[in-house]
Amino acid sequence: MTASNCTFIRLLAEENKGAALQDSIITLRNGETSSALFPVAPDKFSMVPGSPFAYWVSDRIRRLFIDLPPFEGDGRTVRVGLQTSDDFRFVRAWWEVDPGTIVTGTPETAPDEFRAQTCAGKKWVPFAKGGEYSPYYADVHLVVNWGDDGEKIKNFVDPNSGKVLSRPQNTEYYFRPGLTWPLRASHFCPQILPKGCIFSVRSYCAFTPENELKATLTIYGSSAFDYLFKIMLGRFGYPEFIVGILQKMPWPDFYQNVSKIEAMSQKMWECYAELNMLDESIHTFYCPILENPENNPTQEESTTSILKEITKIQDLIDQTGFSLYDIPITDQPSIVDSSENRPSPDNFRSIETSSFSENLISYMVGCAFGRWDIRFATGEKQPPELPDPFAPLPACSPGMLQGEDGLPLAPHEVPADYPLAVDADGILVDDEGHPDDIVARIRDVLTIIWGDRADAIEKEACEILGVKSLRDYFRKPGAGGFWDDHVKRYSKSRRKAPIYWLLQSAKKNYAIWIYYPRMDADTLYKALRYAKDKLAVEERRLEDMQGELAQLGTGGPAVKRLEKGIDTQEAFISELHDFVEKLERAANLNLVPEHDDGVMLTIAPLWELVPWKEPKNYWDELIEGKYEWSSIGKQLAEKGMRRRS
Repeated sequence: MTASNCTFIRLLAEENKGAALQDSIITLRNGETSSALFPVAPDKFSMVPGSPFAYWVSDRIRRLFIDLPPFEGDGRTVRVGLQTSDDFRFVRAWWEVDPGTIVTGTPETAPDEFRAQTCAGKKWVPFAKGGEYSPYYADVHLVVNWGDDGEKIKNFVDPNSGKVLSRPQNTEYYFRPGLTWPLRASHFCPQILPKGCIFSVRSYCAFTPENELKATLTIYGSSAFDYLFKIMLGRFGYPEFIVGILQKMPWPDFYQNVSKIEAMSQKMWECYAELNMLDESIHTFYCPILENPENNPTQEESTTSILKEITKIQDLIDQTGFSLYDIPITDQPSIVDSSENRPSPDNFRSIETSSFSENLISYMVGCAFGRWDIRFATGEKQPPELPDPFAPLPACSPGMLQGEDGLPLAPHEVPADYPLAVDADGILVDDEGHPDDIVARIRDVLTIIWGDRADAIEKEACEILGVKSLRDYFRKPGAGGFWDDHVKRYSKSRRKAPIYWLLQSAKKNYAIWIYYPRMDADTLYKALRYAKDKLAVEERRLEDMQGELAQLGTGGPAVKRLEKGIDTQEAFISELHDFVEKLERAANLNLVPEHDDGVMLTIAPLWELVPWKEPKNYWDELIEGKYEWSSIGKQLAEKGMRRRS
């Protein structure tokens, strides 16, 4: 060490650090060189803004922070967004609310036009809120209540102090296309933020002139940019990619090859969109089923092919990043200190992992309720093309059964030649022999899609799911059953919002399934009619059995079998009585469901029938006077059912 120079020893990769340190000291004393030794003049640290202690990088890399302009400037900027301070009140999953109240647009729609929609009845706006690490592509699965240009949020105050609780920051950037990323990740690689969205305080966003966004995403996604970013942050591992640091990042000149650079991020976005295509909760979903699966690659083969393409393109992106920053090959090895520092399919957030059978059955339930357009599965309709990455999100995904206005069709609006009978009231039952039996309706869907292979497909699906029959799958409320899978499928960002509701009797011998998007003031009374009709049928059956027993007299195997059957039937009727009483209690509350309240508050009055603890928790809180802002909270208050402490 001299007055102007000191040597740093890097032992991060060494298992036996004591021995490695001793060897390095000996090497240093002997005047020899080593890959673990880094002689650096301390004043060189100031070449990088903030003077991070990055002793292992070369002067050539440090000079990038002096020679290149910062990212912030020439129309480029980085911002943080909206803090609602009460997400449960203001934020929903996009499938929870009335699609007709969601802000939409075209690639040409200007930010002021989106704002105007919020003042004309379309209160819900797609809301980017960070989430998991998801490079290049991530669906925006939340919406925020920004009605009247955010009036309720802007005026959300503490009732005691009058202090405004929310922070609607940088509102001039709302509805603009940009690039967004979660607070922390192993590798910096943002995803696209479409037009017409609002971003949150936990979802940092970068904005550039629109014609530079794709090229910017390519540069952002390179290992070179990630490395330079982490140098400024002063840490690797799992850092928080801070807005203030990104603003000062050195920015290369990419305009000579802009078209090639843009094509890379475009292709990566398309690849990741395809990998997520099996997730029916995303805005680009249309169908999980191939018309002729025996003639097409399997899901696994298709996924493997896409991941290979991703790896290939990422290599090109990394090479492009090194080239744009003029980082020579001699400096590149230190840029990838571990596999976590470079995008790899193995490091990305888990893609849809549900089995083909789970996806298939979930889709068929949606077809039976009229959510999905079965004509995509039969091949009558061709798969839609992927939209422009920055195009505004639609109110409905393309696979939904919808009209020319892009909104869901009501059952009476379904075309006469539509191949499937759509459930009219949004209610199906677990009742073999009933025309609205959920298993029978799913078999109708199977037959339309698979024809004479329907039975084989059903059998194979049950074997994969580990159940004896489809009815067992629907009756099983816990792990391995449809309800449990459905709750997981429609839970995003810690918000649980299942749309097919299971109301089940105590011993699971009878159930009613309600389609939440079609729920109205009469739904529970209609469901009660189903249950009472079922009870009447079973009571008549019991009377017939008792009459038969009277004719047989006493004694003999036939009598014993019939007596056992009567005991079973009486137990079933008792179970149905209990179910009817609980459902009648909920129906007689005469609560009018309001979709703006969201799933959790709307399902709460059914807590006695839903095999799920959350509804009871929310019901207790509603009765205690919480969520007074909600429609259901106000209705309970009007009925004198709320307790105040």
